[in-house]
Amino acid sequence: MRIAVYGTLRKGKPLHGYLRESKFLGEDRIEGYDLYVDVLPYAVKGNGELKVEVYTVDEETFERINRIEVNAGYIPVDVNTKFGRAILWEWVHEPGGEKIESRDFDDVEFKGW
Repeated sequence: MRIAVYGTLRKGKPLHGYLRESKFLGEDRIEGYDLYVDVLPYAVKGNGELKVEVYTVDEETFERINRIEVNAGYIPVDVNTKFGRAILWEWVHEPGGEKIESRDFDDVEFKGW
């Protein structure tokens, strides 16, 4: 199973440890999403190209991450990547905070929780 991550699960970010045993496939840009940050990053439907990292994960890793994301208010959606279909966790509520024009979480100074 593939997942596409754009925020705190990316390399060098606080939750990346959940992916330590997963296979990194590479980076991509997903059309149709904007990125907002208000402590946490939010991918919402929009007009941009969201920068993501794509991983192959086992079922246990997927279930652990999915539980965290869904409990935080995100929903899993299928997206197309250059590596094939992947799950991305989308924010379907009104986003708060700042819109990140680059749509790349690396351009945000993460201040933590």
